[in-house]
Order: sequence, then structure tokens, then C-alpha cells
Amino acid sequence: INEGGASPLDGIAVYDTALGDFKKYDNVKYCGLPLGEIAQKYSKNTLLKNTVAIGAVFGYLSIDFETLAGVIRDQFVGKGDIAEMNVKAAKEGYETFVSKYGKSNKTLKPENKRFYLISGGETAGMGAVRAGLKAYFGYPMTPASSIIHYLASHSKNFDVFVKITEDEISAINMAIGANYAGIRAMTGSSGGGFALMTEAVGMAAEMEVPLVIYEAQRAGPSTGLPTKTEQGDLFQVIGASQGDFPKAVFSPRNVEEVYYMAGEALNLAEKYQMPVFLMVDLYLAEHYETVEKFDLTPNIVRPKFATGDEKDYKRYEFTETGISLRALPGTPNLMHNEDSDEHDEKGDVVSDAVTDPEIRRKIMEKRMRKMETYMKELPPTPTYLLKDAEYVVIQWGSTQGAVEEAIDILRAKGIKIGAIEVNRPYPVNPDIKELVKGKKKVVFVENNYTGQLRRLISSEIGVTGELVTKYDGESFYPGALAAQIEERIRK
Repeated sequence: INEGGASPLDGIAVYDTALGDFKKYDNVKYCGLPLGEIAQKYSKNTLLKNTVAIGAVFGYLSIDFETLAGVIRDQFVGKGDIAEMNVKAAKEGYETFVSKYGKSNKTLKPENKRFYLISGGETAGMGAVRAGLKAYFGYPMTPASSIIHYLASHSKNFDVFVKITEDEISAINMAIGANYAGIRAMTGSSGGGFALMTEAVGMAAEMEVPLVIYEAQRAGPSTGLPTKTEQGDLFQVIGASQGDFPKAVFSPRNVEEVYYMAGEALNLAEKYQMPVFLMVDLYLAEHYETVEKFDLTPNIVRPKFATGDEKDYKRYEFTETGISLRALPGTPNLMHNEDSDEHDEKGDVVSDAVTDPEIRRKIMEKRMRKMETYMKELPPTPTYLLKDAEYVVIQWGSTQGAVEEAIDILRAKGIKIGAIEVNRPYPVNPDIKELVKGKKKVVFVENNYTGQLRRLISSEIGVTGELVTKYDGESFYPGALAAQIEERIRK
């Protein structure tokens, strides 16, 4: 239900009559059924009423019940009587709805297309495998666990080594070690587990070892709401570890984009020899979307490595791009140091007895030149209906769908509004400053309390605006969001 605003679409709402009285909205037909009562006939598990409700919806839509029964049996294959219990509950929901409310007079036209039904955690694993992932190290923590489950269940088919470590510190250090040896490896966690990884993030940056971290946000701080969504970790990720070092942060907007950005992250990390963060949230990591088609062609872009024929090899050679030639351990004639202490071009430590300020300055500038190089390669920031817009919403990550639907609602009311959709929040793309030029008002939409993206963009390029936030553990509802955005732009 689109709280706080009328959707351009009519609809029905199936609800449990045990709920009692609650707020109702226009343009919606409310259909009450004893969902819990029906569920209890088949199981003491109250979650079964969801299956009853799904059956009711299929009845309304006049879809052949055997289609749903087949899906249920596939979902619960190998789980004994659970499948048939769900089929029976769904069938009673189907028949009860039809007998009480009838069927829809709208005819659905099925297409003979095949779709993926897949979650963000699964597509992160798929996309990483497409880009040559060979090892994943992690400690289970909601909502980052779905990528581990997916990779582990397909590890033999994908030829990927999956290790459940004793803690997150071990996970990140194993990933660093594997990458140092030339094996494409990832790690990941939620905010609490990632907090344990931050010292090692700095080590990877200092040693210039590629590293991709899948960071799946949930509501915090501390244990917070383990099964609820939020976008509260942006500053934690950007500020991970001490000191200044190059890094990139991705925040894909949907399940399909997770797939492609996971692969891009692996290629980018190895090219620039730096940490790359793939940030999602619980909503994006665990909800399912239908995706028509993925490009399954392998996309492995590996940079040149030292061969041993180089004269006077310098592992951290000062270059214009900041990128130096890597050497795989064990390659003849390429012996060098890789140390978490500050070092010179050859890797020799310069921080023990006497620190050399000049070398320190040069090596720091060399590393940070990677950011200057990467900034030149940043693709344009995506937009939605921005060309003729008088007002603009800036969003990041998984709020894309709710924001775009809210914009559609507002445009139906005659308000010319569009969106800037940030899927690479760090480094901040300066093109955002150009995209907001001439707009009457800017509104940031974020699933956190403080408006972290607004603070980041404001500090980096001076763009700020009104703020709509949500931090109750739930994602945005388009109707309510449309009403909040309209309130901000009419101030």
C-alpha cells in the first residue's frame, strides 16, 4: 500500500481479518480473509499464513493453481511433508478468496520468456565468478551471508574455494593473502563484522594488494536490527582504517546492477591495486527480483605483471598513474619486500630507525595519484527523467525503485521532477554539480538518520539540499515518499 499518497494504479489488499481495524486508503479494494486461522489447520508455524495469502492472490488473478503448486514444490524440494502442507494451505487461500470475492476481470497475458528470479547476494556471487573469482572468505553475518550461501552451494560448479573463517579478522587477512599470491579473492560482512576488518583494509592499501569487500548494511549501531535494512555504513566504509589511501565505493541500485558491479569491482581492484567496496543493504541483498537476461560471457581483465626480465625491478615504482608493476611471489629475479610499514620504491622499510620524510611524501603522493587516474575514468552518474526536470532527487543504492515510482506519482500530478542516481558514491563524481545546475530545489533521499550521502556530497563538491530520511528498519514506500518529497519542494 502506498502510504501517504495515491498511486496511479488501483489494486487490492489481502489482509488477515484478525488484524482488526486499521487505516485504509483510496483506490484500493480491501479483501479480508482469516489467513492465520486457515494456516493453523496445517501448521503451528504462523508464517504459513503468507502462503495462504499468496494462494488468495493467485485466485484473484485467475492463474491456474497448479502453476503455484509447482513453484511451491520446487521451493521445498527435499523437505518432506512441508511442500504438500504449503500446497494445501495455498489452495484453501485460493478457493476461499474466489468464493468470497470472485476473480479479477483483467486478463493476464503471459510471455514465453525465461527470467532469472534472484537476490542481490546471489548476483554478487555470480558477477564475481564471471570476473574470475577463485576464493571467498567470510564469517556468516546477516545480511552478508547470502553471498556465502550461494557461492558455497555452487563452489564445485564454479571452481571457487569458499572458507567459513573463525572470525572477520581471519577472513580479510586470508583474502589479502590470496590476492597477494595472484588469486582473485573477496571477503564480506555486515557493518559489525566489517568493523573488525578495518585495520587490515589499511594493510591492503599500504601493501597495494587488490581487495574487494562486499559490505551488506543493516540497521545499527552494534547488533542493531539484524533483519532490517538501512544505509548507515557509508562513512564507516569510507573511513575504514587509519590514514589516507586510495579506494573506491560502489553502491549498486538493483539486483542486476549488483551482478555487473561485482565483476567491475574485481577488475578495478586489481588494476589499481587498492580496496574496492561493493555496498548493498539488507533489502537489496535478500529480496528477489526478476531479471530478463545476464551477459554470462567471462569478463576478466587482468593487468600486466612483472615477468622477471625487468632491470632493477621496483615493486612500488613512482609512476604518473600511481600504478606500479606487480610481481607474483616466487617469480625469479623479482625478490622484493611487501610490508605494512611505510617503504620506498623497492619495498624496503623506511619507518624503523630514521623515517625519511622525502620518501614518505613521494610514496604517499604516488599511491594517491591512483585516485586522480581513476577519477578520469569515472562513468557519468545515472539519471532518471532529469532532462526537463525543475526539481531533482538525489538517491543512492537500493532506494532507486521507490524514488523512481515516487517521481512517476509526482509527474502524474504535473510536477516536473527527476533523479540523480548515485551508484558510485566515492570518490564523488563532480558531474553531480553540473546535473543540479538550474534546478529549483534538490532533495536527498536516504535510508539513514543523518543523510550521509548529502553530507559527503556537500563536503566534497558543495551540493546540498532538503533531506528525506527513513530509519525504522524498513525501506521506502513510494506513495509516502512522493508525499514527503512534495512537501520538501513546496517549502
